[in-house]
Order: sequence, then structure tokens, then C-alpha cells
Amino acid sequence: MVRVLVAAIVAMMASIVVAPTFIEYLRRNEMGQHIREEGPQGHVTKQGTPTMGGLLILLCAMFPFLALSHYTLASLTVAFIAVGCGLIGFLDDFIKYRHRRSLGLSGRWKLLLLALITLGTGLLAHHMHYPTWVYIPALGHLPLGPGWYLLLFFIIAGSANGVNLTDGLDGLASGTGIISLFTFMAMSVIAFIRSSPSPGLRSTSRLDLALLAAALIGGLIGFLWYNAFPA
Repeated sequence: MVRVLVAAIVAMMASIVVAPTFIEYLRRNEMGQHIREEGPQGHVTKQGTPTMGGLLILLCAMFPFLALSHYTLASLTVAFIAVGCGLIGFLDDFIKYRHRRSLGLSGRWKLLLLALITLGTGLLAHHMHYPTWVYIPALGHLPLGPGWYLLLFFIIAGSANGVNLTDGLDGLASGTGIISLFTFMAMSVIAFIRSSPSPGLRSTSRLDLALLAAALIGGLIGFLWYNAFPA
């Protein structure tokens, strides 16, 4: 359990220390947000606000995760999803920067790339022999068959786009992300403790999942210091 706390602290400190240099680099290279002319006038002041904060969060979080993890397939799968979605966001911001416009990667390409991430996730889950059913109260276990991949796509694409939609206001995406990840971390910690009465026989994969969530929380807390109003 000490690993979980250490991962959060290291990621947070790295984010706080690295962020000023990272933000200055973005400002110096004019890698800022472009605001649509037809948007609210109140958003005009956000013109030029540095983007690509997700890259900072992921880099600061992945360092302690990879240093402290047991490299279980379950945690690496979740890390793969996080990094994959982060790379899509980076590509979207980079296209905005290159073309000097508010429109980045088209929705079609985003969905295609998210579908590829879903396919990779599904194959890894199949390798781990995870079931493809869902439990519905009063109905029991409902087998989904190939529809399980569709559900997986909606979960991944919905989560990624949900973060993207909340990212327009200072600190909103970071704040809601911390709340969601804290819940995920708490569930993983409880599952780890309940996996066996003997500490030496408890599930390392559940511990790694908690560790990954804690590292991401730490990265987000450090980033939130600079992303809060005015970002």
C-alpha cells in the first residue's frame, strides 16, 4: 500500500516541478488555444492559453507507475488505454498548432483511433480470459458476445470525449478526473485487500491498478495548480 502513496506523491511533485518549464516552452513556441470567432465573447481572453496539458499529466504519472508497478497485464492494459487516448489528444492539439485554427483532428479520425484502442483492449482482455457478460439486477448474467466490444467502445470513447467536453473551463476536467480516479483507486484498494486474508497472497494486479490511479491523481493535482482559474 505504501507504493500507492509514493506513486501519488512522486507524480504530484514531478508535475509541480516540471509544469513551469513545460508551460514556458509552450508559450515560447506559441502552442496555445485558438478560439472560434463564433464562440462566446468571454472565451476570447483564453486565446493563446497553452494546451497539451494531458501530455504533462501522463508523463509525470507513467514514471512512478513504471518504476513501482509489478507490470501486471491488467494494469498495463489500463495504462495502454490512458496513453492511447492521451496520444489522440496530443495529435488533436498538434494539428491545431500546425494549422493555427481551433479545429484539430476530425471526429471521424478520433472515432477510428478510439476503435483501434478498443480493439487492442478487447484482445488483451480476451487474453486475460475476462468474461464477456454483464450482470443486470433481476435478470442475472447477460451474455453480450461480439456486442461486448461495442460496449467497450462506448465506455472508452464516452470517457475520452467526456473529458474533452469538460476541458473548456479552468480546472473542470482535472477536478472531475481526480474524483473519478479516486473512486477507481478506492475500489482497487478494497478489491486488493479482499483478494486474500494473507497479505502475501493478495492480487498484485489490483494493487497495480490502484497504483496507476494514484499516479494519475498525483499528476492531475500538480497540473491543477496551474490549470485552476485563471489557467
